[in-house]
Amino acid sequence: MTKSRTLYLIDGTAYLYRAFHAIRNLSNSKGLPTNATYGFTMMLLKLIRDKEPDYAAMFFDMKGPTFRHEIYDQYKANRPPMPEEMAVQIPWIKKIVAAMNIPVVEKQGYEADDLIGTYTRIAKAQGFFSVMVTGDKDFMQLVDRDCVIWDPMKDKTMDVDSIRNDLGIEPIQVIDMLGLAGDTSDNIPGVPGVGPKTALKLISEYGNIQEIYDNLDNLKSKKAMHKKLLDNREQAFLSRRLVTIERSVEVSHDLGEFKMEKPDNEALAELFKNLEFRKLQQEYFEALPVPEKDYRCLTKIDDIKKVLDELKIPFAIDTETTSQHPMLAELVGISFSCQPHRAFYIPLAHVRPDLDELLLNSSDVSSDLLESQPDIGEVLAMLKPILEDPLIPKVGQNIKYDYIVLAKYGIEMQGMVFDTMIASYLLNPSLRGHGLDQIAMDLLGHKTIKYEDVTGKGKKQILFSQVDIETAVPYACEDADITLQAHGILKKRIEKEGLLNLMETIEMPLVPVLAKMEMQGIKVDVAKLHDLSKSFQQEMDKIEKEIFAVAGETFNINSSQQLGNILFEKLKLPVQKKTKKKTGYSTDIDVLTKLAEQHELPALILRFRSLGKLKSTYTDALQQLVHPSTFRIHTSFNQTITATGRLSSSDPNLQNIPIRNEEGKSIRETFIPEKGWKLLAADYSQIELRILAHCAEDKILIEAFTNDEDIHTRTAAEVFHALPGFITDELRRQAKAINFGIVYGMGAFKLAKELSISRKMAQTYIDNYFARYSGVRSYIDDTIAQAREKGEVQTLLGRRRRLDDINASNANVRGFAERMAINTPIQGSAADFIKLAMINMDKALREESMKSRMLLSVHDEILFEVPENEIDALTALAKKEMEGVFDLKVPLKVNIDCGDNWAEAH
Repeated sequence: MTKSRTLYLIDGTAYLYRAFHAIRNLSNSKGLPTNATYGFTMMLLKLIRDKEPDYAAMFFDMKGPTFRHEIYDQYKANRPPMPEEMAVQIPWIKKIVAAMNIPVVEKQGYEADDLIGTYTRIAKAQGFFSVMVTGDKDFMQLVDRDCVIWDPMKDKTMDVDSIRNDLGIEPIQVIDMLGLAGDTSDNIPGVPGVGPKTALKLISEYGNIQEIYDNLDNLKSKKAMHKKLLDNREQAFLSRRLVTIERSVEVSHDLGEFKMEKPDNEALAELFKNLEFRKLQQEYFEALPVPEKDYRCLTKIDDIKKVLDELKIPFAIDTETTSQHPMLAELVGISFSCQPHRAFYIPLAHVRPDLDELLLNSSDVSSDLLESQPDIGEVLAMLKPILEDPLIPKVGQNIKYDYIVLAKYGIEMQGMVFDTMIASYLLNPSLRGHGLDQIAMDLLGHKTIKYEDVTGKGKKQILFSQVDIETAVPYACEDADITLQAHGILKKRIEKEGLLNLMETIEMPLVPVLAKMEMQGIKVDVAKLHDLSKSFQQEMDKIEKEIFAVAGETFNINSSQQLGNILFEKLKLPVQKKTKKKTGYSTDIDVLTKLAEQHELPALILRFRSLGKLKSTYTDALQQLVHPSTFRIHTSFNQTITATGRLSSSDPNLQNIPIRNEEGKSIRETFIPEKGWKLLAADYSQIELRILAHCAEDKILIEAFTNDEDIHTRTAAEVFHALPGFITDELRRQAKAINFGIVYGMGAFKLAKELSISRKMAQTYIDNYFARYSGVRSYIDDTIAQAREKGEVQTLLGRRRRLDDINASNANVRGFAERMAINTPIQGSAADFIKLAMINMDKALREESMKSRMLLSVHDEILFEVPENEIDALTALAKKEMEGVFDLKVPLKVNIDCGDNWAEAH
């Protein structure tokens, strides 16, 4: 690149396709596919960051025929239409390119290749060096000393010398090579039977197609080749014309139009916000002018007393600690804010790691380094009456964390009226992440100080207690200040959207309930976990030997590539599908499950993988998660993760332990109560089907639940036209799949797969179901119709979920939204019921002065730890509170079991 000016010509169409196929299953919370947009954007940013171009332009194909179609009407005739999921992303990609201030060049009747080819000619004439940004090897024909190819996805440059070295021909000869070989993707015929290798060999020998035909007699000794070439002469020259990139398109010659300007950061940040590219949004976000802030550090008791007198109105509170896990965190400081742009920070346990060294090496240590902090006990004693006063409202961001931290120091915070994280979630439950940084950007136009800005990253990261107070003050005060400001905006939106009742009666009262459950934790038998882990490993070792024996050789079982070679090349099993990048064989669970019907090796692999996952995820990991002081496991319950309102758990996730196999049962057996206590599980029976009966007002469902019939047996009788007494276990199992499949919007294809039956039979089952359960049919139709009209659905208690794709033109996208429309009111209402039940049970246990305590909530089940003398009382109380949580048209039913471990109680 010796020229003083370099022009980057970007093949937008090629990168659109490459990005779409390279990244899969990426969309925003509204269901908009974003995979191609994200991949394309990252490619473009790599170009800008790595090359810092002074001149650049983006080129796209336009819809419609080109001059090549006039030459050959079958050009690209076999190419399928652009996938709808890709097409809907093109406008977004072009908006990003425009915001990057990169001009877009398109011209009807020509492809991006031709426009790029034309501009390489124009650029050369004007003294520019051209870089064609593409992965399409057709562009090799344009390469010369003033023009190269750069592929940012592979970070590879192709110039004249590399083409000569790789192919042994000159760049211009690539046209003839492509003409002979043809291109199936573009339906360019070439010479049938002449592939890329043969074409390269012929061009290397003769130079071009014309020379080959001028010397065709020399090929008579190779009769087959001679005949192919002789019979397809016209086709060869036609193909050469089709693959030749046109370089004389009428375009503007003013390359000054391609001079790079600074990107429009505001436009990019807004685009990335809508696309939910969070890191990119933060990178390009430009904060609004910051008003003057009054952030103060309080270290004197008298100053603290004065500020505490102000905390009689809604104020925001935030704790700074030594760990993200509240049960391991030690309090470092507390910040408050009761007026926008004004906040206070009380440092309590900052430690200067370099203080000893400073004292040793300097006799003149400034006083601020030795500045004392107030006594933590004295400060907390002053705070306790305020924080425990239920009439003084507190606001927080993930305030459950602060509750647990303070509870460890003897303060049971009350009056928690608002959580900005929960409010953000209620307003848009499909959104990924409701962190304060994101809220500040979206609501306040403010870019916050990041945690790593004050603590550092990676190996150099320090604890917050090691951050000097001067650095800690703006960070800690900002957290409280932004939380208070966000509260003012979010509360108005919550009220406007009709979500205040849900916030005040379910989500906020649930916070202290979950906090107490997390603090209580659950006991595990560590010795049994160790033995179980050892047992799993022994079985895995045994299976490994069987796998090697069946395969006839040893290999890395965890290597998909090596496993694929064994299954599909050595054992010749039928290939099911390729990997995403099409470079190898897929060996995912669906592939192995299908192959297991034909051969024992895939079945052994599945068993090996299952045991390995159970071992690493549970029996090994749980041993490491036992708290060093409580000797219990303290999971974290998340209120802002699932779009339907269900609780989730993490660190560890206790909701995904298998319950239908012996290994899952053996893991649950390691969860035990205190000595002399029992575990009691109260589980809602078929709550989603009962809610469906209520919402659909279906006569048969209501009758069945009212009479306490086995709903799956009843459904089997209705669908299979048989008397209940003739329903077998298999028919009941199929009816159960149909019942729950209907709730989840399952179609015939998925039901057929679930039951291993034909699609036609599955459709017959579904038709029979709706013929009998006409109320359910009407409910589903009405719900989808209302969702199309309003763009959202609601639970019985008013939880809402936007469904922006319910009217999408793409059938797959629309179908997904329709399934969510059916399922969300049912599953979301069930989630609301279990939350209300937990709130009511917590209150009832306190009112009855019982020692029993809630430990876990897993889907429709609440797990309690109960003294043996309270089992009967707790059983009665749980049935009363849980079954009376909501007045449905059918009775709610709770099944209760008790045992010496979770498996026995479940």
